[in-house]
Amino acid sequence: MFDSQLELEFSPDKSTAGYRLHGLSVLNWGTFHNRVYTMNPDGRTSMITGRNGSGKSTIVDALLTLLVPNRVRNYNVASSQAGSRERNERDYVLGAYSEIHDATTGQGRKETLRKPGESYTVLLANFYNEAYKSDVSVAQILWCLPNGKVDKVYIVEKRKLTIEDDFNELGDIDNLRRIIKERNLVTFDSFTAYHKKFESLLFMDADLGTRSPMAIFNQAVCIKDVKDLTQFIREHMLDDGGSKEKLLALQERFDDLRSTHRRIETASYQITQLDEIKDIHSDYAEKRSEREHADRLRHAVEPYYAQVELERRQEWVDELKHQEEAERARLKTARVEVDRLRDKLTHLDRALSDSDENRRLEQVGAELDRLRDKREVVTKRSATFERHLSAWEKGLSIKTEDDFLSLRRDLDAHLPRIEGNISDLDEKIPEISYQLRKANERVESLEEERDYLLDSNTNVPVDISRIRKSLAEELDRDVAELPFIAEVIQVVPDENKWTGPIERLMRSISLTIIVPSKLSEKAEAYLEDNHLGEKITIVCPQSVSKETKFDEDSVVAKLAFRPELEKSRLKWLRAYLYEKYPHLCFEERGKEYDSTDNALTLEGLVKTEGMIIEKDDTFFLEDASNWVTGWDVSPKQKTLDDSLTKWREEVDRAGRAIREAEVERQSLRAKLRSGAQLQACANEFSDIDGLGLSSRIAELEEEERVIVGGSDVLKKLKEDHTQAEEALENSQNKRDEILQRIGGVEARAERNDARLVALESLLKQCKEEFFQSETSEEELTEEELEKREEELDGLFKEIESDFGKAPDEPDEIEEASRESTHKLESRISKLESDLDKLRDKNVAAMQRFVADARNQAFRDELTLDLEEGYQDSTYAMFDEVRVQIEEEDLAKNKERFEELLRVQVPEEVSGFSESLESHRDRIRKRINELNDHLARVTFDRKEETYIQLKFEDAGDDGVRRFKKLRRHALEADLESDDDDERRRERYHRVEQFLGELEADMNWTERVIDVRNWFKFRADEFYKDGDGLRQSYSGAAGKSGGEKNRLASTILATAIAYQYGIDVGGKQTETFRLVAVDEMFSKTDDEFSQYLLDLFKEFHLQLLIVQPLDAKIHVVQKYVERYHVVERRDGLSFVGDLSVHEYLGSQTGEEVESSEEVPEESEPVESD
Repeated sequence: MFDSQLELEFSPDKSTAGYRLHGLSVLNWGTFHNRVYTMNPDGRTSMITGRNGSGKSTIVDALLTLLVPNRVRNYNVASSQAGSRERNERDYVLGAYSEIHDATTGQGRKETLRKPGESYTVLLANFYNEAYKSDVSVAQILWCLPNGKVDKVYIVEKRKLTIEDDFNELGDIDNLRRIIKERNLVTFDSFTAYHKKFESLLFMDADLGTRSPMAIFNQAVCIKDVKDLTQFIREHMLDDGGSKEKLLALQERFDDLRSTHRRIETASYQITQLDEIKDIHSDYAEKRSEREHADRLRHAVEPYYAQVELERRQEWVDELKHQEEAERARLKTARVEVDRLRDKLTHLDRALSDSDENRRLEQVGAELDRLRDKREVVTKRSATFERHLSAWEKGLSIKTEDDFLSLRRDLDAHLPRIEGNISDLDEKIPEISYQLRKANERVESLEEERDYLLDSNTNVPVDISRIRKSLAEELDRDVAELPFIAEVIQVVPDENKWTGPIERLMRSISLTIIVPSKLSEKAEAYLEDNHLGEKITIVCPQSVSKETKFDEDSVVAKLAFRPELEKSRLKWLRAYLYEKYPHLCFEERGKEYDSTDNALTLEGLVKTEGMIIEKDDTFFLEDASNWVTGWDVSPKQKTLDDSLTKWREEVDRAGRAIREAEVERQSLRAKLRSGAQLQACANEFSDIDGLGLSSRIAELEEEERVIVGGSDVLKKLKEDHTQAEEALENSQNKRDEILQRIGGVEARAERNDARLVALESLLKQCKEEFFQSETSEEELTEEELEKREEELDGLFKEIESDFGKAPDEPDEIEEASRESTHKLESRISKLESDLDKLRDKNVAAMQRFVADARNQAFRDELTLDLEEGYQDSTYAMFDEVRVQIEEEDLAKNKERFEELLRVQVPEEVSGFSESLESHRDRIRKRINELNDHLARVTFDRKEETYIQLKFEDAGDDGVRRFKKLRRHALEADLESDDDDERRRERYHRVEQFLGELEADMNWTERVIDVRNWFKFRADEFYKDGDGLRQSYSGAAGKSGGEKNRLASTILATAIAYQYGIDVGGKQTETFRLVAVDEMFSKTDDEFSQYLLDLFKEFHLQLLIVQPLDAKIHVVQKYVERYHVVERRDGLSFVGDLSVHEYLGSQTGEEVESSEEVPEESEPVESD
């Protein structure tokens, strides 16, 4: 074996076409510290070997850093599990070598060989093409800034570079870029430009189409074992197609659309508010115009009625003169008749005065007149007395003076007591009313709380829930995404007796809102900028590395957590609550309670830190109406229902008590009034004794009848005298009436004359005031006066239309004027009241607009200064804002929205869909092209077979669902853009599509990766006749060796295809390097040799990373250079060995039974 290995070095395979790695140097990379380390494969297949942990993969990672973009780079895959990226550029630049626990932070802290800002790293690879005699060097200079960010410079030169000659003495990191530029090196600031350049120089972009050499180079490094053919092809043979970036572009475009839509909604919301202000102001302006017109009418009322009255009184002058003349003629006739009747009565008086019977008759008549007058008073008083007596006591009658006196005594005794009872009721009724009002308020409060409980399905109080809703709107999130801690915890059913105590203990923390960390800054800003009127607390979940362990008697152990809660959040919440409340539960105080620092009893007694003892009895312990935790609202609902029943009964009881007390008070007041009126009605029995008075009148009337009936002469004289008196009285009355009429006519004439003078003066003054110029003191022109006259005539007609024609009687016109003025003043008062209400309403609307957080941008423009009252200028500011929003902001956003909705978003959606379809077609094309190459490669040399890859639909339900959602989102693209409703439909479809994708990113990443749409199998065919020998699919049915041989064939062929190597065809000069990291550790010798032969057949340069294990003998006969890595005192070293040197060292090791690297392999800095 040794002879063949030695021969390989001196008689190598002459197939050295293409660009091959001749040298790789590192400075300050990982644990390769403070000096230049160089390995020289010289374009040959070489092996990096050494003990585990010595730094082999660190060298491969340097090569990956030079050739592969960071986002897809498979760092440190051999020393980490499943290719996890636990190393990064920063760790390598700083030389991270271990991680220790930091007691201060409680987290791991990496130990590094180098500090940020104090050193720089250089990576350099030299490629050489023997056919073209051409060198290409690629290099990167990396350094870590004090802030922890890694900065770098990329270099590509078409000549051989060395670190010692070209990158020595670069100075400190502040001067790196300047010094590099001074050395005239071709530098690049981005990996993309740098990558494009070295791909061009290494012939990796010549006639390769969509192939990606560096992608397959990156994948080859991390291949260890093949468990599933489909997964192997997906991960190592196919690229991801950039679907994530396309989705991100679509999401960003839709976010633009969504934010534009949100701005439109905000602007529409603002327009709604400002339209309300505009409508109210329009109503205000209309009412103000009505009020001004009503005021003009009021000023026109007086001249209108003065004008009418003046005309009527001028007509009255002659009429009053004729009336006076007619009345004076009647007066003369009446006076003659009175004189005649007075003479006749005088004659009859002398005849009657001579008779005794007449004198007694006059006495009786006088007494009768007095008693009859008194009887009228007594009859009225007696009726009043009887009415009040019936009100005092039904059925009671007063017949005698004794009865009257007894009643007076009763009144004196009972009335004070009744007054006392009324006073008691006056005090009692307000108290009951207060109880009723409180009971009604409590019922309303409980009903509102119960309705909210059922509507919101949460035990959290309504006021603090409304704050949460406002916060959610500000953050553009559903309230369900911002749960209170109370909504995701509740006491487990078996521990219900602890609900009350735990509620008391955890109430404050239960009303804390859980806000995602990414929204915390915006949430803090909202809390700072707004006065909320309530205490509000938010908390952001943190990452918790392990489950919290707690005592089974602890408070947290008695809590159940909402099933929908994410596992990571559940883990954090348990830890958070246990940190806040490590209390243990004790049914009663005892020795264990005394020895515990944090404890809670069934009676709600809380002990904290062994010192603080607290008991909050603000509410009853079992009063579920004040509980806030739990997603089950039925206990709180039952408590609220019970309280409602109790308080409704209290409302009924208090209502009945008030009604009964009111009835009693009204009855007592009526009785008190009737008693007082009885006392005031009669002081003596005679005041109401109508029966006794009637008896006395009857006696006197009998006496008068006897006197008159006893003398015929006297009777005749009496009759004549009575007739004369009546005639005289009638004549005198007639005369007096005439005199009164004459006086009335004279008075009316005098008043009429005076009123005429006053009306003329008043009318002149009113017109002068009405016609007075409002803008200057100059007299009005005739044209202006005529216009004012027409205006006044119009107002007169409107007054007549509104209030009717003026009365015909002039004396009634002034009263009509007062009534009209009063009506107009009432109308004006009503209009002023309406104006005040509209003014207050609009000011309130303006204040709401200014205070609304969504209108914050306009606060500087809107200064609501009301010191001079509500003015048109006050409204004008808001109207300017309305016009600005309506004509500029809203219009622009609508135009932007329509543009995005009609063109850009559909293009992004279509582009995203087309990129997926294009990637699907590329996969099919790539598999077909790969099959062309596979057909030229002999798979089984004994059977003379070749491999063909077959693809078919993966049958993934998630992928099918994604395609269905995608089709639904694209359906609107086929429809007309002219219909607003269809555009809205498109928006909602795309929104729904993206919402589904954003809901579960793991699912999304899986279904948008087109590689997952396919599953693959490999069919083995005979070259002779193309007959099918067997098929390979999935992970089952074949041995590990068979799967590895199959994968090896596919991998080697794929690399040749990606590198542009024509298998079995003409030779090309493209890139030839392949690095494999411990690929052969898990494969059997036969198939390892098979793969190595394939790589050799395709003229590929292998860089094999292999530890010092039993598998190393498999690869040795293919290796022409060895690079031995060693680690001493925490630092790594690498040295080059020829085949002869390496095999010699191995022989020495066998003799000495030592595994140490020989002394002659001491690390070197350069070749």
